[in-house]
Amino acid sequence: MSGFAEFQNRTWIHATLEMQTALAVGSRLSLDPVGTDMPVMKDAQGKPFIPGSSIKGVVRFHAERVLRTVNRRPILWACDPFSAPCVSSKIKEQFWKECEGDDERFARRIFEEGCTACRLFGSPWMAGRIAFKDAFLANEEELPVVTQIRDGVGIDRDLGAAHSGVKYDFETVVPGARFCIELVAENLGDWELGFLLTVLRMWKEGTIAIGGKSTRGPGWGTLKEIQIHQVGRENLLDYLISGQKAERKEDELIRAFQSWWEKEDTHA
Repeated sequence: MSGFAEFQNRTWIHATLEMQTALAVGSRLSLDPVGTDMPVMKDAQGKPFIPGSSIKGVVRFHAERVLRTVNRRPILWACDPFSAPCVSSKIKEQFWKECEGDDERFARRIFEEGCTACRLFGSPWMAGRIAFKDAFLANEEELPVVTQIRDGVGIDRDLGAAHSGVKYDFETVVPGARFCIELVAENLGDWELGFLLTVLRMWKEGTIAIGGKSTRGPGWGTLKEIQIHQVGRENLLDYLISGQKAERKEDELIRAFQSWWEKEDTHA
């Protein structure tokens, strides 16, 4: 089990998300009397950012789609966490009784029973092994303006036209904005990192949207400049003393996932 009790490795994945269209990551209603109905998320300095929870949600959603398409239990699959979780409350209680309060045994049982998605991203009973940091704007000085206000209107589904009296506006970050993406993975094998990078490759190709209103334009961008660094047991002291990290190659890790999959597939 690649868990948390013992350090195996830590991997940092850095990338730049460059927006091809506007970005609408909404906050709550503005408290400004003349503010927009749907402002974007902003930090304490008033600069827009993408919450790590939004990034995690998008990546997990697409990872689960791939896993459900492959659906090779028990090696690659994703449960339905709402109607058919891989570890239900009843099973969790059963495991706890079987393990007689032994936290390590209990964690191992939960991990072994969990689907691939829950092992990577977490479940109600187990923390995820991939953390997603908030992504902050990297090129504010290059943009003519940072945000714009757009008009929206409610549509009457019967008439197919604008509904009277249902007009609103919303704020977006302008196209061309770049955000610094950072993922931190704990104790993942090379094949697991390769699977994650395989999912992120769809974002590199611009086929993943983030934020709201993506069906009407906003939210589309591409991942660029992916860099991967890792610290393992063999260089842990070097990292702790001087901050040294080993560089890993994206293609190398994707090949590791491909090799692992081909080996497991022959045994299925």
